[in-house]
Amino acid sequence: MKQILFLLFTILFFSQSVFSQTLLKGKVISDASNLDGIYVTNLTNEKSTMTEKGGFFSIFAKATDTLMFSGMQIKGMQIILKQSDFSESLFFMRLKQQITMLDEVYIKDYSRINAFSLGIIPFGTKKYTPAQRKLRTATAPFVDLSAGGMAGGSVGVDPLINWLSGRTAMLKKELEVENKERLQIKIDNLYDEDFFIKTLKIPSEYIKGFQVYVIDDQRLINSIKSKNKIMTTFLLGELAEKYKQITFLKKE
Repeated sequence: MKQILFLLFTILFFSQSVFSQTLLKGKVISDASNLDGIYVTNLTNEKSTMTEKGGFFSIFAKATDTLMFSGMQIKGMQIILKQSDFSESLFFMRLKQQITMLDEVYIKDYSRINAFSLGIIPFGTKKYTPAQRKLRTATAPFVDLSAGGMAGGSVGVDPLINWLSGRTAMLKKELEVENKERLQIKIDNLYDEDFFIKTLKIPSEYIKGFQVYVIDDQRLINSIKSKNKIMTTFLLGELAEKYKQITFLKKE
């Protein structure tokens, strides 16, 4: 009986915390030409998101929450949300463009200059490719509790809608295509055209088709990710024989 009462209390407590949050849909307005990739952080509930093309964003929040906007192309800004900000279908936020005037700039090693080193993004934050970011946003957990599971949280409706509409499946497909394209680029960087023609005996007009064929092989994927070029070369030789048998047999 005590366990049932405790469970009911937990559900009621959690429901009050969850449903006090509203999905605020907004758009950033600025003179900056590029409005995607601007970080929007709710400092109150520690949730964050990034603007998409056109400056559009969605984030769970409530009145009195503090939102922080930051990015390389705009001047950082913090605002405290009012109840009236939730009355319109779209919340507009005007930001000033970041303009830095310098007489001269000398950069010898600019590989370390990025959003992390400049302090725009907290160090250790995971970076996502465009396809990964879209999929992550569309499939965010329905419930995301903070430490201990009792300090609050948020409920997302979009993931369910995306799943029912098939958008999640489409985004997963986009991510799969992106991963394959990245693998194909890695193969291009590892081997020149002579390797495929002279070593693997694959005609030049069939090289791209062969690369598409091999990137579905899990053993090859693992060897490329582990940067084991010897194993990768061995597997390409093995797959080349199979590919030639399949391709030229069908042609005949």
